Amino acid sequence: MYRLISIRISPFCELARWILERQGIPYREACHAPLLSLPFTWAADRSLNVPVVLAPDATFDVQEFINHIDNRARVDERILPQEPHERQEAEELIDSILKKLAISVRQYAYANMLPNRRVTSRLMIVRAPWWERAFVTWFYPVQAWAMRKALKIDPDSVEQSRKQILSSFDELSKRLGPERRFLIGNRLTAADLVFAAGTAPVTVPPEYGAPFPKISDMPAAMQATVMAVQATAAGQHGLRVYREYRTPAATAPDTSPAGEQGFLKQWWGSCKRGLTGPRVLRLVSPLLRAKPVFRIGKTTVISSYAAVVKALGDDEKYTIAEINAARMDRISGPFILGLDRSAQYDRENAAIHSIVKATDLDWVRGIAKKTADSLIAAARPAGRLDLAGEYARVSGARVVAEYFGVPGPSEHVLMQWMRSLFWDVFLNRADVPAVRARADRSSAELRAYLTALIVERAAQGAPADDILSRLIRAGTLDPDGIRRNITGIVVGAIDTTVTAAANAFAVLLHKSEALSETRKAADADDEAALRQCVYEALRFNPQTPALLRYERAQGNTALLLTISAMFDPKAFPQPGRFDATRPLEKYLHFGLGLHTCYGLMINGVQLPALVGAIVRLPNIRRASGRFHPLLYEGPFPDRLVVEFGGQA
Repeated sequence: MYRLISIRISPFCELARWILERQGIPYREACHAPLLSLPFTWAADRSLNVPVVLAPDATFDVQEFINHIDNRARVDERILPQEPHERQEAEELIDSILKKLAISVRQYAYANMLPNRRVTSRLMIVRAPWWERAFVTWFYPVQAWAMRKALKIDPDSVEQSRKQILSSFDELSKRLGPERRFLIGNRLTAADLVFAAGTAPVTVPPEYGAPFPKISDMPAAMQATVMAVQATAAGQHGLRVYREYRTPAATAPDTSPAGEQGFLKQWWGSCKRGLTGPRVLRLVSPLLRAKPVFRIGKTTVISSYAAVVKALGDDEKYTIAEINAARMDRISGPFILGLDRSAQYDRENAAIHSIVKATDLDWVRGIAKKTADSLIAAARPAGRLDLAGEYARVSGARVVAEYFGVPGPSEHVLMQWMRSLFWDVFLNRADVPAVRARADRSSAELRAYLTALIVERAAQGAPADDILSRLIRAGTLDPDGIRRNITGIVVGAIDTTVTAAANAFAVLLHKSEALSETRKAADADDEAALRQCVYEALRFNPQTPALLRYERAQGNTALLLTISAMFDPKAFPQPGRFDATRPLEKYLHFGLGLHTCYGLMINGVQLPALVGAIVRLPNIRRASGRFHPLLYEGPFPDRLVVEFGGQA
């Protein structure tokens, strides 16, 4: 989760919020009063300015944040021009606005509004902690005096600021005209956002993302300046950018109920994760295998390799509809992961497998490698990268967008949709209301999005070669059947990859000999050897340590402990040893039998590409300081930060 340390009314903080919301990135904002924010910004980033943006693997001021977002964004969501000359022009303009024009606007606005205690004191403390609200309310004259000193406000500086504002608006107006609607190039860029947000105190857009002074609250001199600015082409441009672009087309749902839980619930969640985690399951697996199949109440526990494989292969005795069908039907309608053997299963399974091409794995491999290279390049200056949420999750989302043909309203909205749905369908066995509510929202939004997307693609003749377009052209499923099946396919395509990659990395970073062997495979560009290393690492920490089925004869839920099965010495000799020469077909990471994961082959190339690119980095290691802890969002590894480069 991104976090902002901000002053709610600040145009610089407004800019950071705007960029996050435009990209569909969920965030938390910690607001403070002016000047009283200093201890918090200094502690976070040794900064005296707001906002400080805390990303999962880095900390930024607002200008650095623009480049961070652009460098990691999907090509169609970049906020800076990609043509080198235009990019340089945009960066120079942004630098000028942030360091000159926006500073003049801030000084001029505060100089005029500080005398108005009634309005300004109230706006300073929006969402601030109670003690800051109390201080500003009771000691406003002290606050106003300190701000005048900090901003160097005096009659001469205020007049210089006013002249700077008017001349800058006149100069920027020359960039605009009937056929040039944006400051740089022919589309909205960060330059337009920076200008609109940075000058908002003198253009006064109604859509500003925080409580703002009314023009009628301003002194006569400032009202005259506002009217003069609004009359320019640049002033009208700033207002238009707010009017047309401030409200995002879609907002990412907050997938996790953690923010609504108290400390004790969060602590208990961590305890449960530890008590049911892979280390404990590996320790108790020998005891469990002493009786490979046993029943506790209405649960049948199956733990030996032979018994688990037998159960997965017997899809008439161990069925899946009773486990997944109701939830799958609620979010999308019937899909093969909620269907047992039937005519519908056979028809729809054949339809979604018949469109796969022999060259598809090369395509997926290319997406994964291109994504890995671009994200690593963006992380090189800091020498730090989050391998879960900012790396593997992004790669999974780009496979869904490019190969499956479902880009979503934005990359981050897509990722949030998939997580909330996957969580509810496959992992919300306690039926937590908050998880279900978030899934219901995502389901409704995804259903509307896909329905419209399928109609649009069909009207165009579905000319692309992605999976969705192939399904439309094939005509074997009606539009609702296409929507149901593409939903079922992509719901597991992102977070399965995230969890598998993060779990494999956690093992490799802990086991030096495993990391060394994996690096050798990567240096040799040996995908088969890399796959062996990744799957062997996952055996110690699988993304799915157990699978659920329904035991018809007993009316029980069957718990198939795949982690115990993969530590069965009868199938995996010397199970405690990392051995990357074990038969690949023995691993149970993606299930077996009728309901083998659709992503088996895709992750067979995606995971080696993601892991290989990272282990080749020099001096790769777990990050230190505040970036060290492995963080979870519910059941999902959400942040695993590594550092690279420097001295070992």
